[in-house]
Amino acid sequence: METREFKNQLEKVFDAFYEKPRTMKEVDFACGVMRENICRYVSKLRKQGRIILAGKRYCKITKHQANVYTTNPSLIPKVIQLNILGDH
Repeated sequence: METREFKNQLEKVFDAFYEKPRTMKEVDFACGVMRENICRYVSKLRKQGRIILAGKRYCKITKHQANVYTTNPSLIPKVIQLNILGDH
């Protein structure tokens, strides 16, 4: 059951991660969506392939190490396929 509020929050979260790579807590402060909801939205976006873990760093809010995510395709590193059999 997706309500309009859910869609609005999901769009806000997507846009906050698109603007620059952030932790979930930083997105909480940036757009006012509760971190608990952000966690659910990140899970949903990961299943859809619309968000990626961009790394880890210290969160500017909590000062603890945390995952950093992005939804911006230009910030998602290209996957390099390694050929383990060599070039034949």
